[in-house]
Amino acid sequence: MDERKRTINDLELKKMEARRSLDLLYEDFGGKLFGRFPGQETLLGETAEDYLRFQKELTDSQSLVQLAEADVRRLSELEEDIHAKERENALVSAEFPNACVDVGRDALGEERFSTLLETYRQQVEGLIPKLEEVKGKLEELDDRAGSGFFGWIGKNTQGAVYRTLAARHQGSLKKLYAAAGEKLAAPEHESLVSGHDLEDAVRILRDMKAEIVARNRDLAALREEQHRLKAGPGPEGGPFRRIQKLEKHIAFIRSELKAVYRRLGAEAVAGGQEGQFDRFFQPEDQRIIEMGRQSGEAIAGYDRSIEKLKTSIAIDEKKAEIERMKRAVVEQEQRIAGAEERIRNIKAQIEETEARIKELSKLL
Repeated sequence: MDERKRTINDLELKKMEARRSLDLLYEDFGGKLFGRFPGQETLLGETAEDYLRFQKELTDSQSLVQLAEADVRRLSELEEDIHAKERENALVSAEFPNACVDVGRDALGEERFSTLLETYRQQVEGLIPKLEEVKGKLEELDDRAGSGFFGWIGKNTQGAVYRTLAARHQGSLKKLYAAAGEKLAAPEHESLVSGHDLEDAVRILRDMKAEIVARNRDLAALREEQHRLKAGPGPEGGPFRRIQKLEKHIAFIRSELKAVYRRLGAEAVAGGQEGQFDRFFQPEDQRIIEMGRQSGEAIAGYDRSIEKLKTSIAIDEKKAEIERMKRAVVEQEQRIAGAEERIRNIKAQIEETEARIKELSKLL
């Protein structure tokens, strides 16, 4: 590689480092100037308009991030509240059917409630004999001795069938008792239960039912709020997505603000301590201004040196190109001279041949 190209690479690296340092100096200096007199930024010229616009965007975006973060915290609270209420509701909801079963079983035997619960009573009366029949068959099966291996298998198979039937009948019976108890606890039947021994038990059922309804209503409200927060207020989506978008936008705004700081810092250094920046300068700024100018001059020096080296290389490349073209011209001239010599020889041969033809023609 040409030594000058190595020198250019070294100068480019030095220039890049100097430019990076100068940009940082401009950025820091410009930021200080904007921060010295809040509310008077417009005195810094046109660059201040971009600064104020980006600052407002940054403040607005940060406020939106705080709102989205509040939604995230609320979602976390809602998730905990929903899980807690679901557990509590499951316990209460599990107790309620059992309490209904006890009340319904007792109520079906009372004459006062016969008209109200007649449908359930008929179904229970039809189901109990079936259950008793299956239980009887199970007892007979248990008393019967199995004969051999296959007899034992048959007995166990029949037992499984009867136990399944018994469980099914018991489940149906329990549902009927629970339905009867829940119906008796309905508010419109309060007068029918008044003064009866089951009055307190029915009141407890009614309270449990009201509690379940209230809990489900609260749980539905929490889930609705959760859904609303997850969906978000608009096309931006939920809080997590909004935060992600806002953080990207804030990063962009910060980069733009840095560019504004660099622009103002460059303007201030270039203008020295005269003109519009005078009121913002402090005594220690002179050192910064001098450093900025020196760095700028160093960068300009690198540019001049690089340009000179590139020009020198370009001139040498053009000279080399001229030499290549001259050699090509010489080669072409030599080829032309050789061709002309061959042409002369061919013409001479033609003349000799024509002369020979004439001599031969005389012999005819």
